[in-house]
Amino acid sequence: MAIAPDDQMTLAEAQLEATRINVLLGNFGCSPTEVTRWWAECACAELDGGTPLTAWQQGEYAQVKALVESLISRQFADHLAQDPAALRRMADFGNR
Repeated sequence: MAIAPDDQMTLAEAQLEATRINVLLGNFGCSPTEVTRWWAECACAELDGGTPLTAWQQGEYAQVKALVESLISRQFADHLAQDPAALRRMADFGNR
C-alpha cells in the first residue's frame, strides 16, 4: 500500500532538504559517520519507532524535520546551560 506523503516535495527538493539536515547535524558536532548512523539506525519514538531514513523514504518529511529541530534545540539549550558566556553573548546581540 502506498503512503501519501505528508509534505509534498519533489525528489530533488527532498534530496536537497536531506543534505541541509546532514549539514546542520554536522554543524552541531556530529561526524559524518554519526549522521549516517542517525539516519539509518536510530529508532525514534517520534517516528513510531522507525528510523529517520525509513520515515523520509515514506515521505514523512515534516516529522523528520521536526525531530531534527527538537534535537538541535535540546543540544543548543544544553550548551547554553553549560556556557553562561554564550548566553550573555546572545543577550548582548539581542540588545543591539
